[in-house]
Amino acid sequence: NIPVPKQDADLAMDAAACIGCGACVAACPNAAAALFVGAKISHLGHLPQGQPERDRRALGMIRQMNAEGFANCTNIGECEAACPK
Repeated sequence: NIPVPKQDADLAMDAAACIGCGACVAACPNAAAALFVGAKISHLGHLPQGQPERDRRALGMIRQMNAEGFANCTNIGECEAACPK
């Protein structure tokens, strides 16, 4: 049993709650589908249980996104504003 601070647990649960609607991708002026992928895996970095696989999964997704030519994030923030969760 690994103790997790409430703030870390709340961040992880928020990230894991991604419903896959794609609103973030649709709102992004860069059409950065990477935002959606990032939302789906960001919970791995917030909880100790996700640490062992975090790097492997994240690096694999980054390699695939680069191969597919996804746009880069320019930190406009429209994705967060559009997110319904």
